Amino acid sequence: MTSEAVTIAGPTPATLLHTDLSMLVTALWYEIDHGDGTAAAGFFTPDAELTFSRRTFRGTDEISGVYRDRTARGPRVSRHLMSNFHVLRHGNGSVEAVSALVLYAQDGAPPVPTTVPVLVADVYDRFVRSATGEHTGRWRIASRRIENRFLMPGDVLAVPTE
Repeated sequence: MTSEAVTIAGPTPATLLHTDLSMLVTALWYEIDHGDGTAAAGFFTPDAELTFSRRTFRGTDEISGVYRDRTARGPRVSRHLMSNFHVLRHGNGSVEAVSALVLYAQDGAPPVPTTVPVLVADVYDRFVRSATGEHTGRWRIASRRIENRFLMPGDVLAVPTE
Protein backbone atom coordinates (compact mmCIF):
# COMPACT_ATOMS: atom_id res chain seq x y z
CA MET A 1 0.00 0.00 0.00
CA THR A 2 1.36 3.40 -0.92
CA SER A 3 0.67 6.57 0.96
CA GLU A 4 0.41 10.00 -0.56
CA ALA A 5 0.71 13.28 1.24
CA VAL A 6 -2.59 15.03 1.61
CA THR A 7 -2.60 18.79 1.81
CA ILE A 8 -5.42 20.31 3.75
CA ALA A 9 -5.91 23.98 3.15
CA GLY A 10 -6.50 26.14 6.19
CA PRO A 11 -9.63 28.22 6.59
CA THR A 12 -9.95 31.19 4.27
CA PRO A 13 -10.50 34.71 5.61
CA ALA A 14 -14.11 34.53 4.36
CA THR A 15 -14.65 31.27 6.25
CA LEU A 16 -13.20 32.75 9.44
CA LEU A 17 -15.37 35.86 9.10
CA HIS A 18 -18.50 33.77 8.53
CA THR A 19 -17.66 31.58 11.52
CA ASP A 20 -16.88 34.51 13.85
CA LEU A 21 -20.07 36.37 13.02
CA SER A 22 -22.42 33.38 13.05
CA MET A 23 -20.94 32.39 16.41
CA LEU A 24 -21.64 35.90 17.74
CA VAL A 25 -25.28 35.70 16.60
CA THR A 26 -25.65 32.21 18.08
CA ALA A 27 -24.17 33.38 21.40
CA LEU A 28 -26.63 36.29 21.54
CA TRP A 29 -29.62 33.97 20.97
CA TYR A 30 -28.19 31.60 23.60
CA GLU A 31 -28.04 34.45 26.13
CA ILE A 32 -31.68 35.34 25.44
CA ASP A 33 -32.91 31.71 25.55
CA HIS A 34 -30.84 30.36 28.44
CA GLY A 35 -30.17 33.50 30.43
CA ASP A 36 -32.60 36.29 31.03
CA GLY A 37 -31.33 38.45 28.18
CA THR A 38 -29.87 41.08 30.49
CA ALA A 39 -26.41 40.52 28.99
CA ALA A 40 -27.76 40.96 25.44
CA ALA A 41 -26.77 44.63 25.23
CA GLY A 42 -23.10 43.60 25.52
CA PHE A 43 -23.32 42.15 22.00
CA PHE A 44 -24.13 45.62 20.62
CA THR A 45 -22.12 48.82 20.13
CA PRO A 46 -22.98 51.66 22.55
CA ASP A 47 -24.93 53.51 19.83
CA ALA A 48 -26.51 50.44 18.21
CA GLU A 49 -30.03 50.30 16.82
CA LEU A 50 -32.29 47.30 17.39
CA THR A 51 -35.50 47.19 15.37
CA PHE A 52 -38.34 44.75 15.93
CA SER A 53 -40.80 45.15 13.07
CA ARG A 54 -41.62 48.88 13.30
CA ARG A 55 -40.18 49.66 16.75
CA THR A 56 -36.56 50.81 17.11
CA PHE A 57 -34.47 50.98 20.27
CA ARG A 58 -31.30 53.06 20.24
CA GLY A 59 -28.24 52.54 22.41
CA THR A 60 -27.40 49.85 24.90
CA ASP A 61 -29.51 51.47 27.65
CA GLU A 62 -32.70 51.11 25.60
CA ILE A 63 -31.67 47.62 24.43
CA SER A 64 -31.08 46.59 28.05
CA GLY A 65 -34.53 47.95 28.88
CA VAL A 66 -36.13 45.71 26.26
CA TYR A 67 -34.74 42.61 27.93
CA ARG A 68 -35.38 43.87 31.47
CA ASP A 69 -39.03 44.37 30.50
CA ARG A 70 -39.11 40.93 28.88
CA THR A 71 -37.81 39.36 32.12
CA ALA A 72 -40.26 41.36 34.26
CA ARG A 73 -43.18 39.75 32.40
CA GLY A 74 -42.41 36.50 34.23
CA PRO A 75 -41.13 33.10 33.14
CA ARG A 76 -40.87 32.50 29.40
CA VAL A 77 -39.47 29.61 27.41
CA SER A 78 -37.95 30.52 24.06
CA ARG A 79 -35.69 29.05 21.44
CA HIS A 80 -34.37 31.33 18.73
CA LEU A 81 -33.16 29.03 15.94
CA MET A 82 -30.82 30.78 13.52
CA SER A 83 -29.88 29.41 10.10
CA ASN A 84 -28.95 30.48 6.57
CA PHE A 85 -26.39 33.00 7.80
CA HIS A 86 -25.17 34.85 4.72
CA VAL A 87 -22.66 37.69 4.43
CA LEU A 88 -24.05 40.33 2.08
CA ARG A 89 -21.21 42.89 2.11
CA HIS A 90 -17.98 43.48 3.95
CA GLY A 91 -15.19 46.02 3.98
CA ASN A 92 -13.63 48.77 6.05
CA GLY A 93 -14.26 47.01 9.36
CA SER A 94 -17.99 46.60 8.71
CA VAL A 95 -20.01 43.57 7.64
CA GLU A 96 -23.65 43.28 6.63
CA ALA A 97 -25.31 39.88 6.92
CA VAL A 98 -28.72 38.27 6.94
CA SER A 99 -29.93 35.14 8.71
CA ALA A 100 -33.20 33.31 9.11
CA LEU A 101 -34.82 33.14 12.53
CA VAL A 102 -37.41 30.62 13.67
CA LEU A 103 -38.77 31.45 17.11
CA TYR A 104 -40.53 29.04 19.41
CA ALA A 105 -41.75 30.86 22.53
CA GLN A 106 -44.39 30.68 25.18
CA ASP A 107 -44.94 32.27 28.56
CA GLY A 108 -44.54 29.98 31.54
CA ALA A 109 -41.93 27.76 33.15
CA PRO A 110 -40.55 24.71 31.35
CA PRO A 111 -41.68 22.32 30.27
CA VAL A 112 -44.44 24.07 28.32
CA PRO A 113 -46.80 22.27 25.96
CA THR A 114 -45.49 21.66 22.47
CA THR A 115 -45.92 24.70 20.30
CA VAL A 116 -45.57 25.73 16.68
CA PRO A 117 -43.19 28.51 15.67
CA VAL A 118 -44.44 31.91 16.79
CA LEU A 119 -42.37 33.70 14.19
CA VAL A 120 -40.19 33.20 11.14
CA ALA A 121 -38.14 36.27 10.30
CA ASP A 122 -35.18 37.61 8.39
CA VAL A 123 -32.59 39.23 10.66
CA TYR A 124 -30.40 41.89 9.06
CA ASP A 125 -27.27 42.68 11.05
CA ARG A 126 -24.50 45.20 10.53
CA PHE A 127 -21.39 44.29 12.48
CA VAL A 128 -18.41 46.50 13.25
CA ARG A 129 -15.07 45.61 14.73
CA SER A 130 -14.26 47.66 17.82
CA ALA A 131 -11.16 49.77 17.30
CA THR A 132 -10.65 50.97 20.88
CA GLY A 133 -11.49 50.21 24.47
CA GLU A 134 -11.99 46.93 26.26
CA HIS A 135 -13.57 45.34 23.17
CA THR A 136 -10.74 46.15 20.74
CA GLY A 137 -10.78 43.75 17.80
CA ARG A 138 -14.11 42.20 18.78
CA TRP A 139 -17.09 42.16 16.43
CA ARG A 140 -20.28 43.74 17.78
CA ILE A 141 -23.68 44.49 16.31
CA ALA A 142 -24.12 48.12 15.22
CA SER A 143 -27.62 47.60 13.87
CA ARG A 144 -30.12 44.76 13.84
CA ARG A 145 -33.43 44.76 12.00
CA ILE A 146 -35.83 41.85 12.43
CA GLU A 147 -38.35 41.62 9.59
CA ASN A 148 -41.24 39.26 10.23
CA ARG A 149 -42.03 36.92 7.34
CA PHE A 150 -44.48 34.59 9.11
CA LEU A 151 -46.22 35.50 12.34
CA MET A 152 -48.65 33.28 14.26
CA PRO A 153 -51.94 35.20 14.60
CA GLY A 154 -52.83 35.99 18.19
CA ASP A 155 -49.44 35.13 19.65
CA VAL A 156 -47.82 37.71 21.89
CA LEU A 157 -44.16 38.49 21.33
CA ALA A 158 -42.21 39.32 24.46
CA VAL A 159 -40.69 42.48 22.92
CA PRO A 160 -42.51 45.58 21.67
CA THR A 161 -42.91 45.64 17.87
CA GLU A 162 -45.15 48.69 17.42
